[in-house]
Amino acid sequence: ETVMKPPSHIGILLAIIFTICISDLVFVWRTVELELEDNIQRQHYNPNNRNGQQPLQQQQQQLPPSTNSSVIDPEKLHAYQILLDAGVSPITPSILSQLPRWSDIVSQYGPKPLLHNLESSCPAFRASVPKQDRFAAVAGLFNTGTNLLGNLMTQNCQIDGRSKGTGMRSQVPWGKHNPPSTHRLKNVAKVGGMGINQTAVFPLVLIKDPYHWAGSQCRHRYFTAWEQDSEHCPNIVSWTNGSPTQVSVGYALGVVEYKTLIGQWNSWYNEYEEQVFPLATLRFEDILFHAEEVVTTLCKCVEGRRRRGKFKYPEESAKHGLVGHTESNGLMNALIRYGDPGKRLEGWTERDWEYASVHLDRGLVDKYGYSRPEWTS
Repeated sequence: ETVMKPPSHIGILLAIIFTICISDLVFVWRTVELELEDNIQRQHYNPNNRNGQQPLQQQQQQLPPSTNSSVIDPEKLHAYQILLDAGVSPITPSILSQLPRWSDIVSQYGPKPLLHNLESSCPAFRASVPKQDRFAAVAGLFNTGTNLLGNLMTQNCQIDGRSKGTGMRSQVPWGKHNPPSTHRLKNVAKVGGMGINQTAVFPLVLIKDPYHWAGSQCRHRYFTAWEQDSEHCPNIVSWTNGSPTQVSVGYALGVVEYKTLIGQWNSWYNEYEEQVFPLATLRFEDILFHAEEVVTTLCKCVEGRRRRGKFKYPEESAKHGLVGHTESNGLMNALIRYGDPGKRLEGWTERDWEYASVHLDRGLVDKYGYSRPEWTS
């Protein structure tokens, strides 16, 4: 009969040493892995100097062979780099000729993104909701880029400590397009709303330049109804009788009447301005022209981390240049449209412009840096 001898003291000591070495090796490897991840993120994100490159006016960048040109206009490098980062290809000379100039972007929105409520709302949200229970979710009027932001956050931000998922949601559980006063804690969105604690959600509220937004409503009306046609839109002041054109909007819990599209824009965003629960407000134009900086900032707000690798755009952006819905403008077309100051009043009449000049909420447009465009006949 074989008798098992107890392990010697030397054997036990060797086993302990081996275990410690393995643990140290795992720790060192994880440390190196995290450092590599941080390095990758630093290479692809520098808020003071886009992607670590030289200042715009000092840059010259070689173009791919398909452009048939050796250098690009430094004024167009910012938009060009966005298309490259999104994997849009090919970028032809025709596309390059239409890309917006940096000075035109700055003239409309300034050189840096604007995000509001972060200093007060981020700490308050983190203090009130355990990390493993937190969600960040998107809200905004129709045609404000809510799908794009939802996709960007999901692909690039992760709240650790959760049993499943990233903690990022494509819409707030009361419905991303619904006014908060009448829908938060009163409505459950059919998509992604069931079973979500609405008080554990940090809303990311998107706003859009009201002049560009009115034009977007003409292209995609969704649940909004008002007097307009292909030749008269946004038709804020009726072309038939000169009176303000009333707007009816179908939300989840009922129809709301507004005096005009301008009234809808004012009312919807002022409701979110009046809320006392933690939230962040940001501009659509900034997720278009400064996506990585904005997403990184929002991710840190909810104590998330950037996911591994370079910054990711939605797959449809790389394949088709899409911003959100399949019928919406592509990423390339969006850069061209919203980078062009001349398109802000596309379709507007002088009476529309005069009405907006008087009735747009000055507090909102000033807070979000939206200047009044000049009228040119």
